Amino acid sequence: MDEKLKAIKPMIAGKKRYLSFEIMSESPVEFSDFVNVFWNSSMSFIGELGSAKASIWIVKDLWDQKQQKGVIKCSHRFVEKIRLVLSLLSRIGDQRVIVSVLGISGTLNSAKAKIMSMRDLSSYS
Repeated sequence: MDEKLKAIKPMIAGKKRYLSFEIMSESPVEFSDFVNVFWNSSMSFIGELGSAKASIWIVKDLWDQKQQKGVIKCSHRFVEKIRLVLSLLSRIGDQRVIVSVLGISGTLNSAKAKIMSMRDLSSYS
């Protein structure tokens, strides 16, 4: 019984997209706080079934605590709904926040590049 596992074909697995986002706030936001608020907002807006169909995955390895940037993976059919869920976030904990989407990509490498290439105005001085 030395059988290899077969890879899931892309048409069965579904297309995925990566949303690069940035959180703007007065003080740094903890990753766990963001995840809790994001899931609560997602459940209230698109529900459990919609969240399951969207195949949402918040990539913890790409969370940059210093720059407050990260990546969310989801199904290509739910990109606009996930963008809307992110835009609905106005408070994380007891502080006000603004979450903006930096870009959408089809590969993880280009999502990483979008996080790393974005600069603030102070870097041009």
